[in-house]
Amino acid sequence: MTKFLSIKKFKHSFKISNLKPARPAGGLKIAVFFVLGLALFVSKLNPVEAQSSRTFTISPPTLTFNLEPGKREEKIIKIINNSAEPITFFIGIQDFIVNDKAGTPELLPIEFANNKYAASTWATAFPETVTVQPGKTETTTLHLQVPGDTRPGGRYISLTLRPANSDSPDGSGAAVDAVIGTLVYITIPGDIEENAQVVSFSAPFLSEYGPIPLTTEIKNLGDLHINPKATVEVKNLFGKKVHSFALDNINIFPGTSRIYENSWETKWLFGRYAANLSGYFGTNNQNLAAITYFWVIPYKLIAIALLAAALVLVTVFYLKKRNEPQEIVEETE
Repeated sequence: MTKFLSIKKFKHSFKISNLKPARPAGGLKIAVFFVLGLALFVSKLNPVEAQSSRTFTISPPTLTFNLEPGKREEKIIKIINNSAEPITFFIGIQDFIVNDKAGTPELLPIEFANNKYAASTWATAFPETVTVQPGKTETTTLHLQVPGDTRPGGRYISLTLRPANSDSPDGSGAAVDAVIGTLVYITIPGDIEENAQVVSFSAPFLSEYGPIPLTTEIKNLGDLHINPKATVEVKNLFGKKVHSFALDNINIFPGTSRIYENSWETKWLFGRYAANLSGYFGTNNQNLAAITYFWVIPYKLIAIALLAAALVLVTVFYLKKRNEPQEIVEETE
């Protein structure tokens, strides 16, 4: 009986082109899901059958290397099977890039191994197939060898794990319907261009009340991934700090932007506010700065209050005029 794997929960997704080497290159793109930390897979039987779940953890979700040309290093990845049945994984190495503002990694097929940020030909994993028994942990080792003529900058690969379907139609045990992996960030030190800018930093110009959304977009203009550290302080009309928060701790792929969505959750606000972003990025802690202004005025509430006050004044004036004594003027001849 054929089982199909699907992801139950996920935090991030990534795309894979040409997932299975046996299929023709080009045109085939399979959307899959990448989970940082815990990935929960559910095996789907026929509708009349009961369902059994496959839960496992890969650790760590990301790896970083800082290697000079000609150097090598290896690191261990753990695979923990939290389910009640054995799971077999096929392990591979693929390059990845990022093309969107959400930071979604896109795994590339082997024929694109010559892209600017590729390093899949530098890496191997051993063992390449791992069977993890229920409640047990197995490991695979990522071996990385940097060629001696490598230019400085960033390289990006993923060690991928594909759960095998032992009940595949062809009996090969190689049918795979999902993939997870560890993202690997490689830095080759040297003369690296590091540059970034705050493309936009904004809030709605006028709001009636909170919460107030604050949106930040930072673009990486350099040759190496960056991880900006920045905080935002909000001050009121009198210069008093009334709110602050830090931007999420995330990587920005070279040549791409990331959008940060934050919110000031306080509901009752009034007046003009200034939001000031300050931070830094890169190995030399280069500055990032931006400022935006916004107003919060509960204009509907104010309009209702003014209307109510006007009605009270009109009523008081009317009653006062009504209760005033009438003067009688007698004409004399």
